[in-house]
Amino acid sequence: MSLPEPWWRASQSYVSEILSPLAAAPDRDVVHWRGEVFSGGDVIRSVTETFLALRNRGVGKGDVVAILVAPNSPEMLTVRYATHLLGGAVCYLRTINPGTRATVLPLDQQIQILRETEAVTIYADVEGSERAAELAAGSGIPVTRVPHGEREEVGRDDFADTPDAVSWDPDAPAFIGFTSGSTGRPKGIRLSGRAWEATMRAWTEVGREYDCASTLVSTPLSHGVAGMADAVFALGGALYLHESFDAEKFVDTVSAEQEISWTFMATNHVFQVIDHLLERGIRDRGALEAAGLSSLKRILYGGSPAAPARIAQAFRIFGPVLAQGYATSESGRITILTPEEHGDPELAATVGRPFPEAEVVVCDSKSGAQLAAGEIGEVRVRSPQMMDGYNGKPELTAQVLRDGWYFTGDIGRLDERGYLTLLGRVAHVIKVGGVKVHPIVLEAEILSHPGVRHAAVYGVQDEDGSDHIHAAIECDPAEVVDVEEICARIAETLSPIHVPEKIHILSALPMNSNGKPDKVLLKSRYA
Repeated sequence: MSLPEPWWRASQSYVSEILSPLAAAPDRDVVHWRGEVFSGGDVIRSVTETFLALRNRGVGKGDVVAILVAPNSPEMLTVRYATHLLGGAVCYLRTINPGTRATVLPLDQQIQILRETEAVTIYADVEGSERAAELAAGSGIPVTRVPHGEREEVGRDDFADTPDAVSWDPDAPAFIGFTSGSTGRPKGIRLSGRAWEATMRAWTEVGREYDCASTLVSTPLSHGVAGMADAVFALGGALYLHESFDAEKFVDTVSAEQEISWTFMATNHVFQVIDHLLERGIRDRGALEAAGLSSLKRILYGGSPAAPARIAQAFRIFGPVLAQGYATSESGRITILTPEEHGDPELAATVGRPFPEAEVVVCDSKSGAQLAAGEIGEVRVRSPQMMDGYNGKPELTAQVLRDGWYFTGDIGRLDERGYLTLLGRVAHVIKVGGVKVHPIVLEAEILSHPGVRHAAVYGVQDEDGSDHIHAAIECDPAEVVDVEEICARIAETLSPIHVPEKIHILSALPMNSNGKPDKVLLKSRYA
């Protein structure tokens, strides 16, 4: 079958910037997934087939398509491209957690998402067809399918007619992403086409600046890494898609392929890679190159603040390739600590300076007044990547979006040079004896102790409502860790009030679905 003409150019959207390079070299391998390899022509065919199937279903401008496909399947991208070429928006039904996609959302939560977004169809692959049928029965929303290797709704003759791509409206909704809030209930974040393109541009500039092309993706394409995947196509690179993060698989893939130049992972995943490399006897850059891992030019990480001691350990092994990003689903990229800055011990505790086009201020949470350098307050941001608001929740939107600024709920301080240090969440502060203790600060101090791999600090309330500091740590089995010595250093470096009442040494720190220490579980188990 011959490839269709570049009909997508009529949209004048970011999708055109992605598909046109693929059409220029249709035989080039651009996606690796589950042992299969897909060319640029394969991706274009998939987008075209899906476009026609959705159009036949009646999808048009302003409509929402709910996507339910295999974890990090190429269709997580191609269905989005097709929907945007029709002028619609997408949401994903599999997971609301940016750190994992291993567990499918409960049926009632998926139906809730369908109703809140007013989706007109559920796009499902073969793997999701059974659940899609249940969702259709419970919601009355029809299912659209284009099974791999078949064309039930699209025939060969359909390619003879040039599809009609809809002109891109940057102010129209393009994406409704769902995340789990403090209550655990899905919360929809509406992004316009303009915000989506701003995110892709930001990733493209990062890739172009450091001459990065092919990337390994192991976090969900339904969340923040999606813009990076778009940038890879626009830069002429290839995607290596893993369904979930596994340190051993990550290292083996990079070593075997020799073309993977950048990646994004959760902060905790960086620590897991370090621990795995140490177990293999890889402790410096020389050993890293000997193991075939020198192709990595950039490792971008984020999701939670990094402990300076652990990042210094990663810097010794990887060299100047680490870049830390601070971001939220609501605002997009906020700050970045560049690879070169990782080598400066004075900057190790910061999350860097504002990302291009992002404005960051620290304000008094009560008065709203902007604070001077060094003063602690709530972090607020303004950028072109910001959301339009929470889907169907105007009151909640009004609480966090005010006068063009997003109120992050994070506590931090800016120094004279513009570097931001995060100290925790407004809601997570532990108040002991009238002193506010920020768990992140205490965790960083514990992690600076030799032999400590992971640490979680959390508050436990007694019957009187008083807070007490507890901590759980995971240690290197080859090291001897003295808890009393840790407490003595905390008292000396921070204050005696910061010393946890209890420190539990665990063989493995439990992680939640976001890839972060599960403090809820720790509280229930050890309080």
